[in-house]
Amino acid sequence: MTTTSDAPASSSGEVDPLVLDLTNAHLQNLDEHTIAETLQMLDLTCNRLTMIDPRILALKDLRTINLRQNLLTDLSQWSNASCRDVIEDVEFRDNQLTEIPSLAGMTALTRVEFSYNEIRSIVPLSSLVGAEGLVELYVANNKISDIASVDHMTTLSTLELGSNRIKEIANISPLVNLTELWLGKNRISKIEGLDTLVKLRKLSVQSNRLDSMIGLAACTSLEELYLSHNGILRMEGLSALTSLNIIDVSSNRITKVEGLEGLTLLEDLWLNNNQIASLDAVEEGLAPVSASLSTIYLLDNPAATVNPAAYAARMRAALPKLTQLDANVIARQ
Repeated sequence: MTTTSDAPASSSGEVDPLVLDLTNAHLQNLDEHTIAETLQMLDLTCNRLTMIDPRILALKDLRTINLRQNLLTDLSQWSNASCRDVIEDVEFRDNQLTEIPSLAGMTALTRVEFSYNEIRSIVPLSSLVGAEGLVELYVANNKISDIASVDHMTTLSTLELGSNRIKEIANISPLVNLTELWLGKNRISKIEGLDTLVKLRKLSVQSNRLDSMIGLAACTSLEELYLSHNGILRMEGLSALTSLNIIDVSSNRITKVEGLEGLTLLEDLWLNNNQIASLDAVEEGLAPVSASLSTIYLLDNPAATVNPAAYAARMRAALPKLTQLDANVIARQ
């Protein structure tokens, strides 16, 4: 027996032949549901599916599939999907996958999402050749140790590989169209391999093993830089990054505010949980950005804790556009 009771319907009561949304239905299989051969969008988020229904594999016009938060362990069948030449967006986030299937022939893909699985290698991505519209790739929260087999994806604008086991920034120099690179929570000890990424606007290498900020000079389009929770000793190598709007170097080992000359667009600066001792030196270091800075965090530095009242008053005086000091909103008249 089949039913379409959970399928989207038009105002006339007819089942939508293009869209099927079965999110949060706690389904173990799709046996009780009709799958129209004309489907273009299928959302099966948050179910209990352990395999892809053969009827899905037979869909020829499917553009978008979302199987987020299911119990999939094997996607090898997906390599033979009938929609190979038209599928644009695939999301297999938050399953139990250990391997990425072959994506050969899926040249219409614009977005690929495999985050929150148990994948150890992205080498199978080498099969995805000719996807000239691919702009987003997400493989965060897996067990990947090397950045590999993405160097041919030159149209990518967003690459997310956070929360893996990566030790080295490598093999991404051909990705000259990247605007966002997310590498937080890995095992990276050095910023390198970014010299060709002149379009990069957002970079995260937070929660790694860095002791230096050097290596960013070529990324002159950077607007947001996230380097918190490392072992960085000094603020340096920022002079060419004149488009920076946000810098987060909290929870490091920095002892002095410096290196901000020329950053006239900087609005947010996170320096909390460091080892900055002198409030006089803080004022001196902030002078180059005093006209633009609106948010600063210096909490849990000696300079901010010895005399909190004096610290707050001096920051307000030094930064005329200040609207937030640590967790406190500053009222300006």
